[in-house]
Amino acid sequence: MTTTAQAALGAALVLAAVGLAVLGEHLAPPVQGPVGRDARKKGCSIEAPQPLTEAAKRWCASGLFVRAAARADDKNVIAVMQFTPNGAQTWELQSGLLIGEFRNLTDQMAADAGGREIGVDLHDAADRRVGACARTRADAAATCTTR
Repeated sequence: MTTTAQAALGAALVLAAVGLAVLGEHLAPPVQGPVGRDARKKGCSIEAPQPLTEAAKRWCASGLFVRAAARADDKNVIAVMQFTPNGAQTWELQSGLLIGEFRNLTDQMAADAGGREIGVDLHDAADRRVGACARTRADAAATCTTR
C-alpha cells in the first residue's frame, strides 16, 4: 500500500469516526437533569404512622422517590417506596450501588419499628415492583434483592 493510499484510508477512518460520533449525539436520548433537587421540589408523599414517619422521610431525602407508604400491625411493617421517573432510571442504571443504601435505610426503619419485622417493596414510576428489602427480628441486617 502506498503512502498516499494509507493517508487516504486514515482520513476516511477519521471522517467515519467523526460521522458516527455526530450520529450518536443525534440519536442519543435527551440528557435528564439531576434527580435530587427537582424531585425534592415536587415533594415526596409520606403515608406512615408515627414513629415510621421519620423512617419514611429518610427514604424520601434522596430525591429518588415520589411516595413512601408504610403500614404496621403488631408484628410487621410493610412499606412501599415508589421511584420518581428519574429515580427509576437511576435505579435501572445503578441498582448495585443503591442497594447498600436501601439496606441501611431498611435497618434504620427496623430500629424505628419497635421489634417488628420489616418488608420494603421498591416500585418503579409505573408502580411495578423492581426490588425489595426485608429484615426479620432474628436478622443481624436487612437483605435486599433486585428484580
